[in-house]
Amino acid sequence: MKIALSIGLPIVGAAMILPMLTFIQVFATNIPVIITLGSQSKTTDAFSPNPVNAKVGDTVTWTNNDIQAHTVTSGSNGISDNKFNSSPPPNMSPLIVSHGTFSVKFNETGDYPYYCELHTGMVGIVKVAAASGGGGGGTPQEGKVTATLDGKPYDVTYKSATSKATTATIKAKESVTIVFDKAGDVELTLPNAMISGINSVMAGNQDLLKDNKPTVNPDGSSTVKFTVPEGATTVVIKGTTVIPEFPLIAAAILAASIAAIIGYTRLARNGSGFLGRS
Repeated sequence: MKIALSIGLPIVGAAMILPMLTFIQVFATNIPVIITLGSQSKTTDAFSPNPVNAKVGDTVTWTNNDIQAHTVTSGSNGISDNKFNSSPPPNMSPLIVSHGTFSVKFNETGDYPYYCELHTGMVGIVKVAAASGGGGGGTPQEGKVTATLDGKPYDVTYKSATSKATTATIKAKESVTIVFDKAGDVELTLPNAMISGINSVMAGNQDLLKDNKPTVNPDGSSTVKFTVPEGATTVVIKGTTVIPEFPLIAAAILAASIAAIIGYTRLARNGSGFLGRS
């Protein structure tokens, strides 16, 4: 009985592990990309497929089917952005030789252009969507950036499944500028003390607000939804009021001064001073 039990346990354990391994294999994706023959004289067709459509968590593996050595270096226009590199400087070693491979696991959404440092005309791009799919959707992540003017902070909150707000600045009485790390759908909430009556959200000459009217929340803050277009990272938001607003104390003093002037004028017309008739 003891012998049978000791033999049976590994069998049961193996039966439980095998489906688990199968599950992992099914959902762990390795996307193959070929560096094509004669690629040194090609451009966007040097890598196949191009673009590469991946999801967060996927691994892309390049295999060199050419007779020449190449690199896979992230960046564009022959300039590395240091996100990945098969052959890092200063010696570009090791190169991806014929039949050699290079792999990168992508953990964040976004577009990742790349090229060969030996033949900069060879270009490709990896497009990484959220793991849940849905056109780059997924669960929106919340965050906050803070703009400061005259020592006073103003918090801007955002929600996005693709983009992250990195900085916020205020141009007094004119606009609020938000910079993002990449293109994508964004929801911004700006405090009433910073801006109100939002009437435009511009990326260059393109108005991102279009027909989407801002929502004014119960606390007076404004929420706007828009899409940061490809190739743009900066948006400029304008409204009917942008800080600094006219200070309430100054307004009260001005109102009192105006009232005093009006009162004095009336008394003067009646031939009276403030202490009685003159």
